[in-house]
Amino acid sequence: MARCPDCGGEVKYKAPFMVCLDCGLSFKRGELDNVKTTVRNEQKKIVGESTEEIERKDRERKRAYHDWYMKKEDK
Repeated sequence: MARCPDCGGEVKYKAPFMVCLDCGLSFKRGELDNVKTTVRNEQKKIVGESTEEIERKDRERKRAYHDWYMKKEDK
């Protein structure tokens, strides 16, 4: 379940937008993904991870997902 980046409330899909049931904020799915990525990267920087380390972990995560997805299609 998605959470509102502004208030943390529950978000529901009401085509073509995602709408927060608590504060009424509406945004498109891509905008939500961009906000989540930005917030996640800021939190990692606060913890002390370097930009290179964040990018390396992101590449590893994407590679692991790709490998899993390709194995799934082989079945």
